[in-house]
Amino acid sequence: MTHDPDKWIEQLMNCQHLPEADMKVLCDTVRCILMEESNIQPVSSPVTICGDIHGQFWDLLELLRKGGKVPETSYIFMARWCCFR
Repeated sequence: MTHDPDKWIEQLMNCQHLPEADMKVLCDTVRCILMEESNIQPVSSPVTICGDIHGQFWDLLELLRKGGKVPETSYIFMARWCCFR
């Protein structure tokens, strides 16, 4: 079985579905590539994903109040690199 990423891209650009077997190969390939990235960390579920709070302490307290305190609740905080320069 041959895999043709260029054909997949063409199909997707034309709003066509990929066959399930191709989609599985694509997902496995992307997962392997992403796992090599230094900014990707494995996380156990369940986890609560939070947007960038821009260092706002009161927003953090509200998130913890509504979502649950650590370690009962696990969190991932999304942030932009520009906030840390």
